[in-house]
Amino acid sequence: MASSNTNIAVTQQYLYPCHVNPSGFVSIKLSGKTNYDRWREQMMCLIQSHDMQGFIDGRFRTPSEAKYEAWKRSDSLVKRWMFGLLTEGVMDTVVGLHTAMGVWNKLNNTYSTPPMPASSSAPAPATTTVTNKGKDLAEYIPLYRAIIEGDWETAQEHFNKDSNTLSVKLNAASHRALHIAISRTENTQFVKNLLKKINPNSLPSMVNNYGQNPLHYAAMVGNTAASKMLVERNPHLLSFPDRKEYLPIHRAVYSPHKITFMYLLEACKLHVGLSQHSPFEGKNGALLLTGVINQGILDVAYELITEHPDMARTKYKDVDTPLMRIAGKLDLYYSGTRYNFYQRFVYSYVTIDSVFGNTNKAQDIENQKIHKNKVVSRCSLYTGLFAALQIKRLKDDKIKHNAALTLLTSICEEVNKTKYNDMGDHYFKATNAAAVNDTPEAIEEMVKYFPQAIWSNTNGYYIIQLAIINRTEKVYNLLVHEMNINMFLHKVMKDKDGNHLLHVAAQLAPIHKLNMVSGAALQMQRELQWFQEVEKFVEPKYKEAMNKRQETPIMVFRREHKELRKEGEDWMKKTADSYTITAALIITIVFAAAITVPGGNNSETGKAVYLTSSSFIIFAVSDAISLFTSTTSLLLFLSILTARYRDEDFLYKLPKRLIFGLVMLFLCVTSLMVAFSAALFIVSGQEKEWILIPIAALTCLAIASFAALQFSLLV
Repeated sequence: MASSNTNIAVTQQYLYPCHVNPSGFVSIKLSGKTNYDRWREQMMCLIQSHDMQGFIDGRFRTPSEAKYEAWKRSDSLVKRWMFGLLTEGVMDTVVGLHTAMGVWNKLNNTYSTPPMPASSSAPAPATTTVTNKGKDLAEYIPLYRAIIEGDWETAQEHFNKDSNTLSVKLNAASHRALHIAISRTENTQFVKNLLKKINPNSLPSMVNNYGQNPLHYAAMVGNTAASKMLVERNPHLLSFPDRKEYLPIHRAVYSPHKITFMYLLEACKLHVGLSQHSPFEGKNGALLLTGVINQGILDVAYELITEHPDMARTKYKDVDTPLMRIAGKLDLYYSGTRYNFYQRFVYSYVTIDSVFGNTNKAQDIENQKIHKNKVVSRCSLYTGLFAALQIKRLKDDKIKHNAALTLLTSICEEVNKTKYNDMGDHYFKATNAAAVNDTPEAIEEMVKYFPQAIWSNTNGYYIIQLAIINRTEKVYNLLVHEMNINMFLHKVMKDKDGNHLLHVAAQLAPIHKLNMVSGAALQMQRELQWFQEVEKFVEPKYKEAMNKRQETPIMVFRREHKELRKEGEDWMKKTADSYTITAALIITIVFAAAITVPGGNNSETGKAVYLTSSSFIIFAVSDAISLFTSTTSLLLFLSILTARYRDEDFLYKLPKRLIFGLVMLFLCVTSLMVAFSAALFIVSGQEKEWILIPIAALTCLAIASFAALQFSLLV
């Protein structure tokens, strides 16, 4: 067994990863003391990631003659990695050195900056990170527990006993002690103590299985205090990407942790010159800007575009363009917010004097940055009737909506500066995203800058086709009833399967659009309404046009909605059946009450004893109303049960019967409760007028409960 382990160790020691491209890990060449620290950290990541560190720290010393050739080959490979990343002037200092360790030490002694003297109260930091090969992770459970609990005294005993535990992997995800301590935001003092023991230069190489260094982790968990301490110890951490090419600032904004992100943003601005991996350029800039827009931090997004205009024009295959991100963000626009009548009224009177930055030069609008300038709102006398909090919320919404449009305009202006052929990569997808997400304001603004955007096409569908498929009625109304740009061409367009617009409207709506309406029957009604609306728009001859499958629009509609029609029939029958039973029970009750009047009859005349009493008159009238309305309701629900259930019936006939039946049922329940209350007062409350109060309260409770439960269906 020992022999087997030895063979494995030897194999691991003398790996020969000759396929590795060092420039993929190290982006700079060592030119002197000015960039040695950055070169060293990147070079260390390269060497450690391929288990070759033993050739520079002395653990893989010159072996016996039998193993010398294998050792020499691997040692020369590490040396060649370093030689390829040195300038000619630096190369002259290491010429003649025979081992990788000799080259490494020579460079370190020549170009490293002497470290600051360590505090007398803190032990000297470790110079490198080490692995924990050959040890079971179970050995580190007590240390792991101490870190989680924030028990510094216990953890310090482990660190003092074995300094390697400061940087070894403590779990299967390769988290180090620092990662684990950072994961708990209340462990601030623990993290501070731990950082005193760790060499700042080794922090970038402390990565987990996802290539995330401690600052990545602090950004992901939102530990702002730990982020500040890490940046103070080694600002180079800001510029190291993880395996997904995300910088710590990207992790903060995508997590999202706004406070941590805002700190890292300021830190990146302060230390922007430390590395070639600038968060404001190239793909890093695209990821940053789209992340900021996605989180709705519009003031920061505008600030980034103002300071780095190229960020608005960058595009990468696997990253959404900023224009697409802002155009498809439904909740940033007025059209994406639902307001009732009163809220719309107040919104129209709320005025804002500033948003940010003057971006619309054509209209000469003077706006200022959000959160950095005073926003003055003037509400009319009418809006004073509403609560101050409601007005403030609507004012904030209006600021957000105007800020989104201002930011969109700013991005459009920057994209408009690019070459004509490059513009399409931005506005094609952005316009289609706006069509799918129902943001007509975004489409209207983009068409102003890019008139050809009206013909944006993605996967064979133009924006009007996408609006019809996705049931985005606001975009549809904009295109058909307001813009009227080349409407004739829109009317006659086909997709790859020969489908005209009416064929497209006949397709089943996306599930999230169907679920906006309660009940399969009413969903079917909504689909028919949409089909008829598009039918009014297209040319009459296309109502019978055939697609490549030789289907007319109505044939497509029936095929696509076959299951929904069946579900609608089942739902309508079950609903009508339940209400039929309720109406029948009420008829039985009120009919019996009409025969057996409260208080009894006069034995001589046969008339009711309380015939002239106002409470008896209320009882009689209410009972009669309840009987007639419940009977009408019963007949309406029976007609639903016996209907033919054609597709066309779901448009008007069945919904109307259901609505009228519900109204009649509500009236019969209301009158039933009034009749019961009047009868109760006649029997037991003639001399106790106070009893009217609890009777009326309980009656209103029952009526309100029924109305509240059925209101959504009625609407």
